[in-house]
This record gives sequence, C-alpha cells and structure tokens, in this order.
Amino acid sequence: MGGSQATVYEALITILDYSLRDSLIKVLKKCHTPVFLLTHGYGTAESVIYEILGYGGPKKVVSLSLQTETMSRYILDQLQQEIDFSKPATGIVCTISLSSISSALSQAIMEAGKNLELGGYEVSGLPKEDYHLIITIVNSGYFEQVMEAAKAAGATGGTFLHAQGLGAKEAIKYLGITIQPEKDLVLILAPKEKRRAIMESITSKVGINTKGKGICFSLPVNYAIGLDAGINNS
Repeated sequence: MGGSQATVYEALITILDYSLRDSLIKVLKKCHTPVFLLTHGYGTAESVIYEILGYGGPKKVVSLSLQTETMSRYILDQLQQEIDFSKPATGIVCTISLSSISSALSQAIMEAGKNLELGGYEVSGLPKEDYHLIITIVNSGYFEQVMEAAKAAGATGGTFLHAQGLGAKEAIKYLGITIQPEKDLVLILAPKEKRRAIMESITSKVGINTKGKGICFSLPVNYAIGLDAGINNS
C-alpha cells in the first residue's frame, strides 16, 4: 500500500436530488476528480413533503469519489458555489478519512491535484462536524423497517440503494446470512450522540436474528454540508 504519510486521503460521498445530477458531474469533472462512481438511490421523505416544498423528489444521485483532503475541501467549496444547499431536499455531502490506498491510485490522485493547480488554494474554515455515517445492509424489502427503527431513535432521514450480496461460507457460519442476491444498502448521516441508539434500534428490529438479516456499522465523518436544510434532506 502506498502514498506519502504526510498526505491525507478522503472519500467524499454526496447524496443529492436527482435533478442535480448534471451539476454534480460538472463539478467533479471541473475538479479533475480521478476516481468517482455514480449510482442512484431513494430518499425517505413522503411524497407530500416534496409537494409542499415544491422542490426535489424521492430519487437521489449518489456519488463516491477519492482524493486528498485538500482536494476534498476544494470540491466542497465548488459544490456550495454550484448548488444551494440551504433548500430543503437538496442533499448532503460528507467526507471520510481513508487509512491507506494503493500506490497506483495515490499516483493518479496526486497527478489530478497537479492538474487542478491547488498550490495557491487556501483551505477555508469549514467547521468539523461531529457526525457518523451509519451503513446498514439488509435483505431486500426491509428498507422501511430500517428507517422506522432509525427514526424511532432520532434519525431524521436516510437514503437506500439496491445492491447485490455475495455471501462467503464464513458469513453463513458466523452470521447466519444466506446468499441472497438482492440487498438494500441504507445510508444514514447522524449526530455522534445519536449513533449508538440508532444502531441498537436497527439491530433490534432488523438485525441478524430477524428475517431482515441486517448488519450495520458506522464511519466517523470529517466534514459535512447540507445538514442545516432540515429533516429529510437526504
């Protein structure tokens, strides 16, 4: 595994209203993001909420990109210039530290940073958010139960994506998870103080010992934007 020890690498995750897909791609390309993946998911707000807001819809565009911490902060700045995150149902963006990356990926990221010419870029005073990204993997069709449990413990919203599960024999032996192709992947951004209660509620309702066969884990978030727009902004 490679990369300079002085360089901090991050994953940047965005969850935006699908109408903003082109704006997101525009920013990622403008920032010479070397690696980014796009998919779509669905938010948790009821349709009537979107009608009241007059903006947004249940379909979301979800992206994952990898870059240095400085590049992440620059992308965050560019996204805020391109997109008005103060509008409810717009979306959220967060960054998560990476412990290590491959040498080839490190080289690609560093080269992208040179092309971006960030030598004179000053990192803005973006406040560090005390949030965690809770990720739940559950059998297909149990997304609503996950969100019911999460909201009962204080979560304000979430996004789910369809995924394909490939279970190893160890998963079957120790977790009781049979190989089932269709899974729901649920992403919930929550304050640190609510994280444990939310995860315990999810585990109780749709955990390994239930028909949902769910597992969940959390990752600490470095920075986040879009959290001031209110409930169900993801």
